[in-house]
Amino acid sequence: MSKGVIILFFMANVLLLSSCPFRGRSGTDMPNKYNQDELADARLEQLIEFINNKDKDSIKAVFSEQALNEAKDIDDGADYLFTLIDGNIETWEKIGGSIDETGDYGHKTIKSRFRYDVYTDKEQYLFSILEYTQNDDHPENVGVYCLKIINVKDEEPLFSDAGIYKPYYPEK
Repeated sequence: MSKGVIILFFMANVLLLSSCPFRGRSGTDMPNKYNQDELADARLEQLIEFINNKDKDSIKAVFSEQALNEAKDIDDGADYLFTLIDGNIETWEKIGGSIDETGDYGHKTIKSRFRYDVYTDKEQYLFSILEYTQNDDHPENVGVYCLKIINVKDEEPLFSDAGIYKPYYPEK
């Protein structure tokens, strides 16, 4: 009798532990953190190339349609980047990131936020990239939503939302 109970207990545990807690989805549908890391690193490399080449059109092209519609002045933001970065960007180091997934019944949205220390031969900068890498219901929202770059020696400014971050300092 006790062997039967033990076997039944183990079978129940196997069934419970192998079931997926996400209704209608398998574990393979979950975002692969390493894949999102690679996508974020590739996006950073792309942005660095565009900034080093002062390629405003290519910078604008990585932003989602939503971000371009909500941004105050994306052209002015790109021009600001070109004046902010002193020297050519040479190296970078990832300092953190997160991935958020929301969705229901096969419709999902994946949002990634990654931060990097970026170095030129003269200065150090903090890059923060907010990007929607998937949006099944609104594909026009896929792309970079917000790019924030600050010189680490500058005073911590207030941040804007969509588009390219350009600092503003309120009256003190």
